[in-house]
Amino acid sequence: MTPGRVAVADGRNVREAEVAVPGWAGAAEALSGLLAGAGLSGRASVTLSHHFAPVHLMTSPAVALKPLEMQGWIRDTLAKQFGEAGRGWQVAWQPEPPGRSFIASSFDPAQLADLEGVLRKSSLQATAVQPWLAASWNRQRRRIGRGRAWYALAEPGRLTLLGLEGGQVKSLRSSLFQNDAVDALADLLTRETLLAGEAVPAPLWVESAVLRPNWQELGGGRSVHPLPQGREALAALLGN
Repeated sequence: MTPGRVAVADGRNVREAEVAVPGWAGAAEALSGLLAGAGLSGRASVTLSHHFAPVHLMTSPAVALKPLEMQGWIRDTLAKQFGEAGRGWQVAWQPEPPGRSFIASSFDPAQLADLEGVLRKSSLQATAVQPWLAASWNRQRRRIGRGRAWYALAEPGRLTLLGLEGGQVKSLRSSLFQNDAVDALADLLTRETLLAGEAVPAPLWVESAVLRPNWQELGGGRSVHPLPQGREALAALLGN
């Protein structure tokens, strides 16, 4: 689900729909329309745009925590960064070995309730609701390897960029953009490489949904590796 387009994949069948009024309510309505009469039932995995599921890179807590304790610790950390509203968000995280930074995501509880209602009307139950980054990073991390690298996810209006070293995520930045995706990613890379003190341009891997620019135009002496896409505009989110 993205603000402007939604898709449903069932085996080899993929259906997509534009969102009439971009945003969460419109996306939920479009998803309901795609599911109506589709005859689906059972379990569903949902991948959300980073517009709907922001992602965060968090430092590992000082001590090992149980799952419920971890939820509370993440919410407390988000509340310090984003205000008390962060304490009410639903959270999920990508487990990593002790001492390593990890990726967490936050969800609006009201939107999750809407999603559950849409799925329930079509006899579906969500077994996983995750941001695009969680799905894509797990799928691509072996391909990217363990050297220094950058990994970018591009969707209409938003870029998410990981800085990688030794197979670990060292930085995460997500930013909005309005015009050209290539220019926006070039600007984001410039800022992040300066912060990282990059002396030699590390390779960049790019995965995009809906957008289909020529990422090779980034230049700057950096090797650029666009990840393959399927036929459908949201194939990258669907994992096809």
